[in-house]
Amino acid sequence: MGVLFVDLSMLVHLLKSTLPVFALLCGLVCLLGGCGTSGLPDQLAHLEDKLPDEISYNFHIKPILSDRCFNCHGPDADNREADLRLDLAEWDYSKLNHRILSDDPDIQMPPPESKLALSEYEKALLIKWIDQGAEYADHWSFSAVHAQQIPSYIHPIDYFIDQDLEEKGLTPQGRAEPEQLVRRLSFDLTGLPPSLKDIDDLKDHFTEEAYHQLIDKYLQSDAYGERMAADWMDVARYADSDGYLDDKHRDFTPWRDWVIKAFNENMPYDQFVTWQVAGDLVEDPTPESILATAFNRLHRKNSEAGIVFEEYRVEYVADRVHTFGKAFLGLTTECARCHDHKYDPISQKEYYELFAFFNSTDEMGTAIYGPDQTPGP
Repeated sequence: MGVLFVDLSMLVHLLKSTLPVFALLCGLVCLLGGCGTSGLPDQLAHLEDKLPDEISYNFHIKPILSDRCFNCHGPDADNREADLRLDLAEWDYSKLNHRILSDDPDIQMPPPESKLALSEYEKALLIKWIDQGAEYADHWSFSAVHAQQIPSYIHPIDYFIDQDLEEKGLTPQGRAEPEQLVRRLSFDLTGLPPSLKDIDDLKDHFTEEAYHQLIDKYLQSDAYGERMAADWMDVARYADSDGYLDDKHRDFTPWRDWVIKAFNENMPYDQFVTWQVAGDLVEDPTPESILATAFNRLHRKNSEAGIVFEEYRVEYVADRVHTFGKAFLGLTTECARCHDHKYDPISQKEYYELFAFFNSTDEMGTAIYGPDQTPGP
């Protein structure tokens, strides 16, 4: 059998115009020795030990694709290039390795004119993800939570923190001194500095049991609910401006007190959510469940003369949709008001299905104020 000798540089030049074949050639070169033993190409092999053992689409890959690729190869049909969608699992990834490793401006991705680039670490993540099967996943907030197998000798929180530290090449510091532990614990659970007595008691008699008793003490204090409610106030836009052209006083302290009470009484999360979104629609609603729905009323209101009431009534409904998305779905919905979302998994149709729920209220599009009135609906 004869041996055919080919000028490889000429072959490469000829095949560049036929990208699938050229990508296949690059893959063969990798298989025949162009890649390191780790599965990464030689120029990235030094990163193998720094990569996670299991690559997560949501936490490792999607942020890269969303930031660098989806603008041209994502859900938006109007801006899509080359009829290519990287947000779908059906795409053929045989070309990706070559594209992201190439220095040829006609092949390189992201293209030079985009002013975007991938770091070596990001390239290694993408390649290892493909090597592991390029598995996609639902948006992280849509995924069911599954129990993890955690060794009995380690606290679950420590287990996950240790995993994250190891992934980043970091090592934990030694145990903090009792004074530091008390201070951290008090600020985390109550938002307040610890008393001198708490510091002295734990410092003089430090045991695991004493530390756990201090945790219980802070969890049972009224300050715990206030600390937890502070974050929820931000989610619910409690401190935002009341109006579009002015910022008159509005008193939602009864709802604020309800939130604090809910945390202090350890209200189940499903009830906490349901009452705030639709406490008036639950079976046998109570004044308390109806009060919780003030969550929906914390948007800006317009009292300017001459406004079109219906225009601003619609804006109030849209605000509730956007707030619901951030607070309970873990994603933005604003983009889908005008078109299918470019980055988050929500279509324009789904946006208005959610909009229809909040559009079922009977209200005006203007704020009504008076000497004895809090802001109206």
